[in-house]
Formats: sequence, structure tokens, C-alpha cells
Amino acid sequence: MTRRQYCNPPIEEAVCEFRFAPGQAWNFTVPGLFYEKVRDLYTGEPQQQNLIATEFNFGQMPLVKPEITVTQGLTKTLFPSADATKLVGVGPDALSIHSLRPYKGWDEFSHRIDQAFQFYLEVAKPVGITRITLRYINRIVISDDQAVDLSEYVNIYPQFPDTLPSGLSGFVMQTESIYEDIPIRLVITLSNAKPLFEKVVFILDLDISQTWIEKPLSLKEMLPNLHELKSREGQVFESLITDRARELFDVK
Repeated sequence: MTRRQYCNPPIEEAVCEFRFAPGQAWNFTVPGLFYEKVRDLYTGEPQQQNLIATEFNFGQMPLVKPEITVTQGLTKTLFPSADATKLVGVGPDALSIHSLRPYKGWDEFSHRIDQAFQFYLEVAKPVGITRITLRYINRIVISDDQAVDLSEYVNIYPQFPDTLPSGLSGFVMQTESIYEDIPIRLVITLSNAKPLFEKVVFILDLDISQTWIEKPLSLKEMLPNLHELKSREGQVFESLITDRARELFDVK
């Protein structure tokens, strides 16, 4: 099962990212060579994206103040389309493809993914894939400006004992799980967002990935593995939302 086709899908951003086993040392000419391949498709001004990684180390019991380590993460060069709704990013042994609202469907997105993937292979010449990640950030806007019962829209939500205050002003909840049949990792994050014109807004973030460390995935096996991730993401999304949420997405 995949996601249903909605007139007004809640997808704020879809991201596909590949990490590669390099066939040669990373060469900083690669972004430029890649840009020559995509410049007619992504005509916006190139951008730099510097990702910061934060690690919490709680140590041993008894629990004391955690150690927080902040490190410089991956640096990418992003190439946007003229309207900045489509981007591709290239970094050391990494490629990402982004689609911002309005999302035009999986057929269009997967075509862009395969296209950018082939261009990357031509210029970087990796020998395999170490990770594929597919992420969908859904921004769900509820028209009701009164007190909203999240259980009417999603099947996961924060719950509190009656003894705690009922006026919830903000929340973030996250789960992480691994499928039993295939070691696919699924991270689900649900949080509130800044209200929009007094409407209630929350974010449903689905991050699904598979990693190959000991033996990288063959480059020829990218598409079937990507489609497997997409199929499972669709199943997760549809299982998490209710019919009332679906009504929001079908409004033209």
C-alpha cells in the first residue's frame, strides 16, 4: 500500500538522501562537475548547507548532568530550481534530492531521484551505497481554532493523567523502531508548530532508512530498495492518520 493521492497533500518537504561507499577519495571538484550536469534543471543560485550534529552522553548511573557534544556535520552544496521548490544537494559521499510544497507526487519525485543519482555516479564514481533515507515532513493544518482533540486526526498523540494540567501548549514526541523482516529503521516525530492565522498546526515527520555497512548495496539495486522504503512510508502514513485528517487533504 502506498499513500493515497490527495488534492491537498500535507507534505511540506520530501527528502531522499544517499550515502555512498566511495570508489576514490572525495574530490572537492565533484560539486562543480555535478552542477554542470544539472545546471539547466536547477537554475537557482547555489547554496551551502552546514549540518550540525549534537550528541547527548548521559554516562553511568547515578545520573548526573549529561555531556553535550556538538560537532560539525556534513557540508553540502545545494542547487535549487528557479522557484526553490526543488533542490539537489551534493556533499562528501552524499547526495540528497528535495521536493518542497507543492509536492507533485511520487512519480515526479522518483524520476528526479533517479536522474540525480545517475548524474552523481558519473562524476563521483562510488562503488556502492551505505545508506538510503526517505523522509516526509507533513504539515497538517486544522481549521478549527477551538481546542483540538488530536485523537480525531492522528492515531498517535501525547496522553497525560487527569492529575496534570489539560491545557497543552506545546509538545514533541518521537518513536524509533526496526522492522523485523528487513532491518529498516523508522523514526516517527509528532510535534506542534506555530499557529497559522489562529489555526492549529502540527508536524508529522516520517524518517525511514536502511543502512549497509559491512557490505555496501550494489548501485544497481538502488531503485527496488528505494521503492520498498516508499511503500513502507506510505503504509505508516496511512496507518497514523484518521478519516477526518483525510478529509482535510481532499479539500481543493
